[in-house]
Amino acid sequence: MKRERIISPELRRRIEERRRCNALVVARLRTEKGWTQAELAERAGVSLRWIKAMESNQLPRDYRMEHEIRVVMALGFGTYKIKDFYGLVDDMVNKNLGQRRKGKS
Repeated sequence: MKRERIISPELRRRIEERRRCNALVVARLRTEKGWTQAELAERAGVSLRWIKAMESNQLPRDYRMEHEIRVVMALGFGTYKIKDFYGLVDDMVNKNLGQRRKGKS
């Protein structure tokens, strides 16, 4: 039986906003490259269905991070630049929700 972790409403809100912003950044970068969802899926080696679910923020909570990394790398963020992609996502989350207070979870 899976045990659900208890997290604060603030952290839950931040997690959900991060997922939403992640989807927006992927869609924006894909569009800037002039790629369709199908082209991104092919380049990343994931299914079109997965890309559609990601961009619409409909992935299950336990989705495979490996797929997300493949998508990020296909968008041009190599192994040493993946942090730059997540920096874009974090910037969007912080803009929308404000900076996270230190020591809060």
